[in-house]
Amino acid sequence: MSKAEQCLTCYGAGETVTEAGPEACPDCFGAGKQLSHSTRMEWRLREIERVYRQSGHETEADVLWLVHELRSSREALVRILALCQDASDADTVARDVKYQANEALGLYEPT
Repeated sequence: MSKAEQCLTCYGAGETVTEAGPEACPDCFGAGKQLSHSTRMEWRLREIERVYRQSGHETEADVLWLVHELRSSREALVRILALCQDASDADTVARDVKYQANEALGLYEPT
């Protein structure tokens, strides 16, 4: 694994040292390598859902609605990106939309 692929928190070890002893790295979840943007996003959304679901917080419904809206928007952008990838290379609008959707999603490294 190259240094660029290593998790920057645990330096590829997959664990961090705490006062309670070694624990799985909170950023790579023990994998030792950087996770994709989409994976990190989904795991963070799940953690937010876990914290707020049935928590009794005054903002519970609002936060869960925002999580749902974010997932729906990302799903729509993935469909848009797929449609743009099928378009001709000469279609400058499709190329620009594809670039912008990928910027928001972070699926591919821009070329």
